[in-house]
Amino acid sequence: MKFDCDVVIIGAGPVGSTIAYYLAKKGLNVMLVEKKKQIGYPLQCAGIVSRHIFNYNELPDDIILNTVNGAFLHTRNHILNVKKDYEVAYIIDRIAYDEFLLKRALDAGVKLTNQKAVDFDVNKGITYLSNNQKVTSKIIVGCDGYNSKLSHSMGNAQSNFAASQMLVKIDENNMKSFRNSNESINNYVDTYLLEEILPGFIWVIPIGNNRYRVGLFSTHSHKRQDEILKGFLNDNFYYEIIEKYKGFIPVFSSNNKVVKNRGLLIGDAAGQIKPTSGGGLMIAFDACRVACKYITEAIRKDDLDILKGYQKEFNKKYSKEFNYQFKVQKTLNLLSDKDLDYFFLKLKENNCEELISEYGDMETQSALVKEFIKRGLIFKIMPAFLFKKIVNIFGFR
Repeated sequence: MKFDCDVVIIGAGPVGSTIAYYLAKKGLNVMLVEKKKQIGYPLQCAGIVSRHIFNYNELPDDIILNTVNGAFLHTRNHILNVKKDYEVAYIIDRIAYDEFLLKRALDAGVKLTNQKAVDFDVNKGITYLSNNQKVTSKIIVGCDGYNSKLSHSMGNAQSNFAASQMLVKIDENNMKSFRNSNESINNYVDTYLLEEILPGFIWVIPIGNNRYRVGLFSTHSHKRQDEILKGFLNDNFYYEIIEKYKGFIPVFSSNNKVVKNRGLLIGDAAGQIKPTSGGGLMIAFDACRVACKYITEAIRKDDLDILKGYQKEFNKKYSKEFNYQFKVQKTLNLLSDKDLDYFFLKLKENNCEELISEYGDMETQSALVKEFIKRGLIFKIMPAFLFKKIVNIFGFR
């Protein structure tokens, strides 16, 4: 069968552009299909990436807006400060980053068509476009986000958290008062835990010049999230809202297929998102490298069964970590605001700020959880009436 190209990639965001670049560098004929005329708009990301970014992708210096080396963790009545003596994360201009990655792909020979993909035939490798045209390819890669049409066509059920974010201006002294600290305001992010939005949380991310990205994810509607964010801001700051954004964060499901016949999913389309934080850029970039290997080999050997190795390798690498994070998520769902205050008080009493600083990592939470379990701290910091439920969640013997 004759195909128009080797690979069609749906979505020219950071993940689509990255896998397109990798495949083009392997000598494949690649087409990107993107419905938006301007990449990166509207902004639907907190724009924070861990220091591990350079292990997975390029990040030009001029796209980095700020660097941080720790966080202030808040409940209604307590604050923890965790930090390292080096930079742990970068605050980036996500729109500029999306544009950089797309340009890199196009410079490598990737073709771009500004059309909407409206339907697929993953058996025959057909992508139907909004201009009543169709493109045939040996493989179709879905990088089309939380509501992936390709994922739907593969028979997957999708569920999502809503997410809302604002760009806010806050006075420096006001921020120091909120943190009860004289530390540099730009060196830390903030997370705020509230019973109403668990297992989600509120984040406050400094991008410089007294501007912050303030957002949350939860099971609430965007309208209710807007009310919660304004209530949080009213309770803690004098502020000016500059912009508002909204989006969705997919929930990972091991039951969903990421490979079916000629179809393959990466990133949000595959639900490759950390359960605890809702972030997934590093995981998606890693998945791009894994997928590239199997796609290239499947095309070279003309054997679609090879694509199944992508899902197996991804699951082998991430299933245990995701399992730990889902357990943390279930535990958080048990807590009231009163329980959260108790939890943070016990963390302080047991010198856990140092432990979190040492073992905490944006990308993997399992090492920290295992350390709490190994030291027997998990039962010292949780309310006693929750012990049995926590035992059941973590499967202790």
